[in-house]
Amino acid sequence: DPHTLISLIMQHIQGNLAGAKGAIERKDIESRNKMLTRVIGLIGELQNSLDMKKGGDISTNLYDLYAYMIRQVNQATRKNSAEPLTEVLKLITEIKSGWDGIPLDVRQQYSR
Repeated sequence: DPHTLISLIMQHIQGNLAGAKGAIERKDIESRNKMLTRVIGLIGELQNSLDMKKGGDISTNLYDLYAYMIRQVNQATRKNSAEPLTEVLKLITEIKSGWDGIPLDVRQQYSR
């Protein structure tokens, strides 16, 4: 279902961010680049999944937050710094927590 798919995307973002932070610590630039490229693509998928017409301000705000996350990932790549990734990981974890907390009956109501 769409709700589970979004949750899985967020989970993959978390895993790739953690892996990229480790790659930065190990000075493994190739692995860092692969993981951060995946993160940017996955965040783009989250942006594309937003229904801007029905979602109103929430969709607009999430889109902007996802764009900010992409900028932070790009900054981490340019500076080879884990610090921006820590912030992105914190943000995506908070969003995922809220997303996963949506009650099943509400999920079913919107998946029709």
